[in-house]
Amino acid sequence: MGTSDDDIDMTVTHEEDTNEETSSVRVMTGSSDTSPPWLPFQIVVSHVCRRWRSVAFSTPSLWTYIAVSPEARPPYRHVSILLERSKSLPIDIFIDCEPDEDSVSKDEDRPSEADVKSLFALLIPHVHRWRSMHVEASSYKHVYAFLTAVSDPSVALASQLRTLRLYHCDDEEEFASFAKHFTLFGGSAPSLKWLALSGVHVDWSQGWLASASNLVTLELAYHTEDVRPSWTAFTTILRGAPALETLILYLSGPSGDLAQWVIEPNPAHTGGDLNAPIQLLKLTDLDLALHSPTYASGLLRKLYIPALKGLTLHFASEDGDYTEFVNHLVEPATTIDPLPAHKQPRSLLSGLERLKISGLPCAYQGVRTLYSELESLITLDVSMSYLSDAFLDLLCNPRRISCTEHTFIQLPRLETLWVSGTSGDRIREVVRHRRAAGFPLKSIYVEESCDVDDDDVEWIEDNVEIFGFFEGSDDEDVVDLEDGNE
Repeated sequence: MGTSDDDIDMTVTHEEDTNEETSSVRVMTGSSDTSPPWLPFQIVVSHVCRRWRSVAFSTPSLWTYIAVSPEARPPYRHVSILLERSKSLPIDIFIDCEPDEDSVSKDEDRPSEADVKSLFALLIPHVHRWRSMHVEASSYKHVYAFLTAVSDPSVALASQLRTLRLYHCDDEEEFASFAKHFTLFGGSAPSLKWLALSGVHVDWSQGWLASASNLVTLELAYHTEDVRPSWTAFTTILRGAPALETLILYLSGPSGDLAQWVIEPNPAHTGGDLNAPIQLLKLTDLDLALHSPTYASGLLRKLYIPALKGLTLHFASEDGDYTEFVNHLVEPATTIDPLPAHKQPRSLLSGLERLKISGLPCAYQGVRTLYSELESLITLDVSMSYLSDAFLDLLCNPRRISCTEHTFIQLPRLETLWVSGTSGDRIREVVRHRRAAGFPLKSIYVEESCDVDDDDVEWIEDNVEIFGFFEGSDDEDVVDLEDGNE
């Protein structure tokens, strides 16, 4: 019966997306790839027969994911088609303004500012239907075009928006900084659960951000000092997000130094001490990266996070030595009320079950001090390219004897190790010593660029329950070798 030109334009390739609310494909309109296109389910079923095609076109839920590749250009016909076929259902949108790394001419393959404005002109009338919006761009003019479009006074409220992720990432550009702080969606996005602003800043006091009662994940990254939220705005955001479970601060956070992290008393305020520790009772995961030791320690002292189970640390040696920061981690954690007489104060580390360290410059004793508090840790992830040998050396010696001749066990519950930047011999050594000490590892995941040969793989497989490789990326895709098959 032939194939519609509209459907031919909607060829796709696989692309993983960590957002649980979107599918794992993107439209590759106009792709020059000579390999046969991989067709998404909705296109395949619409080509089976006339009856199936009719059913597919009358099923709006098949057409709610809109992805725009860097190669796409106006009039963005496939976007108009998907907007029409999805009828009034909530839609998920992914916009990628960046050509592939192997692109011959990135500037030519990248959409122009006029192209992006044309795209947003199609999407903005449907703001009330947006369920998720994800934009990635290395040119700030593309991000600026988006912010300008959604902050226009005529734009409807984002009543169904659950996920907003804006990423400006370009190593060749300075972090963006401009005077205007945008107010998005008329200041209202009441359903927002996931917010990520990387290299993108907004008006930090706008309503949907200052009182995000449904917010579960907050990621702030790559903000220069002059565009970061003030301490008052930062605390307002966190106190207004009682459901927050994940907080990521990657070279971002409150502006100013610790001495400025104070809110002046307001006679009109009757809601308690404005300078009391910020209570994040549901926070289970905290990521801190590229902060100075003083900044990171000061921030932790301001947070009451009793439910914390996962901690990620990524610090650089140029920011100094982090031994004092480690000493702070093993001190009693911040509390809001005096502990009962029968209860001993505990450190933030003592309750952790997951720890990922991609950079932590500190002395050997600092690593020993860190490990000594991780009595509940189950999963450890270490990037040895940026860490001292002590992080693996001490895993090989889980038993230590104190001066009182009492034996203590370091990381007694450790079951899973993720490791990069090391060799097969070192991994074998860790597995062998942990098993000999009576605290064997159950799972080992190795970054695929590690120096691990076939003999290493065979030996490790024989000595742990699960072994796999993972890609050195944020996605950490795992290749399971439990059954001996790559």
